[in-house]
Amino acid sequence: MRGVRKLALASMGYCAAIFTAHYVLPRELLSTAAILSALLLLPALLLKGRNRKRLVILAVSAALGFAHYELHARMTVDESAQYAERELYAEARVTEYPDVRDSCTLLYVRFDDPELPRVNALVLDYGKSCGSLEPGDEIRVKIKLRSAAERYGEETDSNTSKDIYLTGYTSEPIEKTGTWKYSFLYFPKQIAGALHDCVRKLFPDDTAPFMLALLSGYKGDYYENDRLYSSMSISGLAHVVAVSGMHVAFLVGVLQSALGKNKRSSVLCIGLVWVFVLMTGSSPSAVRAGIMLSMLLLAPIAGRVNDKLTSLSFAVALILLSNPFSAGSVSLQLSFCAMAGILLLSQPIYNYFDKKIDPPALIEPVCRYVIATLSSSLAVTVFTVPLIAVHFGYVTLLAPVVNILCLWTISLLFCSGYVVCIIGTFLPIVGTVAAEILSYLVRYIASVTGYVYKLPFAAVYTENPYMLTWLVLSYIVFAAFLMLRRGRKKLSPVLPCALSAAVLLCAFYITRHEKLNDAGTISIMDVGSGQCIAVTEGANTVVIDCGSSGIAENAGNMLSSYLHAKGRYTVDYLMLTHLNDDHSCGAVRLMNLMNVGTLILPDNAGDTDPGGVLDELLKTADSNGTQVVYISCDTLFEAGNIDLDVYRSSERGRRSESGIMSTVSLGEYDMLVTGDVEMSVERELVREKDLSGTELLIVPHHGSKYSTSEELLAETRPDTAVISVGYNRYGHPTDEVLERLRNYEIRILRTDEMGRIIIDTTAGD
Repeated sequence: MRGVRKLALASMGYCAAIFTAHYVLPRELLSTAAILSALLLLPALLLKGRNRKRLVILAVSAALGFAHYELHARMTVDESAQYAERELYAEARVTEYPDVRDSCTLLYVRFDDPELPRVNALVLDYGKSCGSLEPGDEIRVKIKLRSAAERYGEETDSNTSKDIYLTGYTSEPIEKTGTWKYSFLYFPKQIAGALHDCVRKLFPDDTAPFMLALLSGYKGDYYENDRLYSSMSISGLAHVVAVSGMHVAFLVGVLQSALGKNKRSSVLCIGLVWVFVLMTGSSPSAVRAGIMLSMLLLAPIAGRVNDKLTSLSFAVALILLSNPFSAGSVSLQLSFCAMAGILLLSQPIYNYFDKKIDPPALIEPVCRYVIATLSSSLAVTVFTVPLIAVHFGYVTLLAPVVNILCLWTISLLFCSGYVVCIIGTFLPIVGTVAAEILSYLVRYIASVTGYVYKLPFAAVYTENPYMLTWLVLSYIVFAAFLMLRRGRKKLSPVLPCALSAAVLLCAFYITRHEKLNDAGTISIMDVGSGQCIAVTEGANTVVIDCGSSGIAENAGNMLSSYLHAKGRYTVDYLMLTHLNDDHSCGAVRLMNLMNVGTLILPDNAGDTDPGGVLDELLKTADSNGTQVVYISCDTLFEAGNIDLDVYRSSERGRRSESGIMSTVSLGEYDMLVTGDVEMSVERELVREKDLSGTELLIVPHHGSKYSTSEELLAETRPDTAVISVGYNRYGHPTDEVLERLRNYEIRILRTDEMGRIIIDTTAGD
C-alpha cells in the first residue's frame, strides 16, 4: 500500500504542476518553476523518514510537470505557429469520420507531411468534398493554415486541450492517395462508423441523436437538436450523453455478468473497455474511467489492493502526460471532480439516509434506488458545482430530482441500445420495432427535461450577485457544519440546509423586486460583430436581433443567461431586423431557453435568409407556442411602457441587407435600430419619418462605411451612438463612420472596447 500511495503522491505533484503551468504561471516562468521545484531536493535532505521521501517525490514530480509542459508547448504550439497563414499542399491521414455541418465539413487529420510538424489538425472543408473519407485514409489537400491555439484573434485552449494544434481551411477538392483504414489502429473507428449507420437506420429521427450520443459519444446530431440540447443542459442531465465513467462502468458490469468475475474475464474486459474508449473518441473523461477500471481489474491479477485515490490521481496524470494541455479540458475537470466526490462523499451520504429511512419491504428496492441516486448526485455536486458555475455561468438546482427521475432509464438504454443494434444488423425489421420501443424511454427523458428546464427555479445564474452570494455562503455554512460535526456527531444537517434555503429564497425575492422596479434599461450585448439588444421595463422584455459573429459563444445562450440572472424568463417580443447569421443565429436557442411571446420578421424574410434559418425559426416558434408576425406595413407593438414602432421593409439597397427598422421608446427616451441597411435606405427613412427625438443610435451595419449617412446623423442628432462590433475581417468600424460621428459630437460606445453596454434610460447614461 505504501508503494501505491507513493504513486498517488507523485501523480498529484505532477498534476498540480501541470494545472499551475496552464492556469497560473506565464510561459516565461515555467523553466524557473521547474528549477525551483528541483531545488526543494536540498531541504529534503535535511529531513528524515517519510517526510523526506514525500518531499523528494513532490519536488521531482513537480519539476517534471513544469518541464514537460514547457517542452510540449515548444514542440506543438510554438512549432505549429510558424506555419500560420501559409497556404500549401499538405499530406495527412484522416483520424475521425467527417462531421458534416451546414456551412462546412469538419475533418480531423494528422499531418504525415515532412514539410509540416507531425501534429493533429482540424480541416474545415467548405467544398464538402470529404464526405466519403474514413479514418485511416491518406489525403492530399491545398489548405490555408492557422494556429489552433488562437480563435477570433484571441488565445484559446479549446483545441489544444483536444490535442489539435493547426486549423486548415479549404474549398479545393480533397484527393485520396491511400488508406490504412484496415489497420488495427482504426478498427475501433470502423466499429463506431457502423454503429452510427445502424442507429440512424433503426431509431426514429427524434430519438436517434440522443442514442448516438449515448452509445458512441458522437454529439453532432445531438447539438443540432437545439431543444434537446438546451433542455438536457439546463436540467442537469447533460452528463448522461458525455461518455464517461458511468458508461464504462455499465459496460464492465454487463461483461462481468455475462463472463463471470475471474482473471480471464478481467483481461477480456480491459481489452473491450479500451476498444469502447477508442470507439467513442477517447474523451478525457472516458480515458480517465478506462484507466481507473483497468487498474481495478488488474489489481487482483497482480496481487495488489486497488487504491481508489491512487487510481484517480494516476489516471489524470497519464492523461496529462499524453497532452499537458488537457488540463484545460472541461470534461476532464468535471470528470475528476465528480469521481472525487463519489469516492469521498457518496458512501457517507448514503449511510446517513439509510439510517434515517426504514422503508416497507414492498417499496424497499425503490427507496434504495432513490437513496443511492440522491447520494451520488449530492456527492458529485459538491465538487462540480464551482466548476460548472465558472465555465457555464449557472448552477442547476433540480439536478438531483432529474437524476432520480431519469437515471434508471440510462443503464437500460445503454445496454439495450447495443443489443438492438446487433439484432438490427441481422434482422432489420425486428431491430426497428425494438428501437421504437426503446424510443419511448428517450421521449420520457426529453419530456422530463423539457418540462424542468423552463421552470423559473430550474437553475440560478452566477452573474446575479445575490445568487453568487448564496452559492458562496452555502459552501461556507456546510464547511463550518462539517468541522463542528467532528466533535458533535448528533449535530443535524437540517440547520445548514434550512439556512441555505432561506438565503436562496431571499435572493429570488430581491431579484424579483429589482426586476419589477426596472424603470427602463437598454442592454447591448457583447456578441462580437453581431447584434443583440434587450430592452427591459418592469416585468416586460423586448429583444431586437439575437446574433453573434467572431466569438465562440451562441448569442441565445449569452442573452438568456443575462436575462435569467435578472429574474426574467419571458420575452414579449423578439424582432429580427433580417436573417443574416450575425443578427439571427441565436434566435432559435433563445426561443428554446425562454418563453418568447411573439417573433417579428420582415415580410421579405425569405430573401434575407442566406443561411436557411427561416424554416428552423418557424419550426421552433411552432413547437414553443410563439406567434409569428411578418411586417408589411408600419406597426406599433406595446409591452408595458415599451413602445416598439416597427417600420415596413424597404425595397432599396441590397435585399439581403434591407430588413426592417424600428424606434424603441421608453417614455421620452428613443432608440433607433436600423439593422444593416445602406445609406439609400437611411435617406428614405429620414424623408418619411420624424426621427428628431432620437437619444440613442445603434450604428448600422457594425460601423460599415456604407451606412450611417450624413442625412441620418443630421436628422437624429443622438446623444449616444453604440457600435456593436468585435473581431471581423471587414475593418469595422471604419474610420469614415467614426469621423462622421465625432463631427456631430456624438458620444461613441463600442462593445469591442467596453463589453456589454447597459444604458439606464431614466439616468440618460
